[in-house]
Amino acid sequence: MKSNILINVNSLEYVDDYRKAGVTAFLFPLDGYSVGYNTFSLEEIKNVKVSNKYLLINRVLDCDSIDSLKEILVNLSDITGIVYEDVGINYLVNSLNLDLELIHFQNHFGTNLDSVNFWLDRADSIFVSNEITKEEIVNIVSNANKSVCLHLYGYNQVMYSRRLLLTNWSDEFKVDYKNTNVISDIASGVKFRAFENEFGTVMYSENVFNGKNIYGLDNVKYYFINTMLIPHEQVMEFLSNIDRDFVLGEDDGFLYKETIFKLKGRDK
Repeated sequence: MKSNILINVNSLEYVDDYRKAGVTAFLFPLDGYSVGYNTFSLEEIKNVKVSNKYLLINRVLDCDSIDSLKEILVNLSDITGIVYEDVGINYLVNSLNLDLELIHFQNHFGTNLDSVNFWLDRADSIFVSNEITKEEIVNIVSNANKSVCLHLYGYNQVMYSRRLLLTNWSDEFKVDYKNTNVISDIASGVKFRAFENEFGTVMYSENVFNGKNIYGLDNVKYYFINTMLIPHEQVMEFLSNIDRDFVLGEDDGFLYKETIFKLKGRDK
């Protein structure tokens, strides 16, 4: 049983496969409130019979979308919690006194213990960034005030823009539009996987992050598998053998690669 894994549902037809593999917690990007993922209507989500359903709400919200979301939240049933980015969700759920778990998910912010514990005072859990080393992750997990969530497998979200970047590119250069594309930085040759919907554009990393070397830590609520843009067979292969060797197109990100260096002789 993989009760400590939270998996993003990319297609409803795959839910039974995940459940048979032992997964018991499922993340459904909510239509109209998510960017960078395939989304589902509330009615579609209600019809899925699984034990722990979480809604992903990760786009930047304005006043109108907050108001419309309020109407949705007060009528929710059969939902365990919300994985959110905009802190307005935190305020909304608490002000309405809703019985929902709150998991804070700002991709690049959970990089130090102070920030993590700050949000743990206001939510049930938080995603720790995987853009830091394994040593730093272990330190945060070991000293966090509550159990946290860690990225386990999937493309890393590099950036999110509210602009329709792929649409703008198509219009400017008169090329065929695709809402999913791979673009390359001319200077570095680094590739990014872009996904666009009406609420903006998300850029994902070139390689799939494989965090098998941080799997099994204590004080972890969920290990997250982001299935977006990954073939279903590859996801199922990983689920069946998390400790398997890396395959082509996978890496361990920054787990063993420091990204900030202090100057010699400096204390700060």
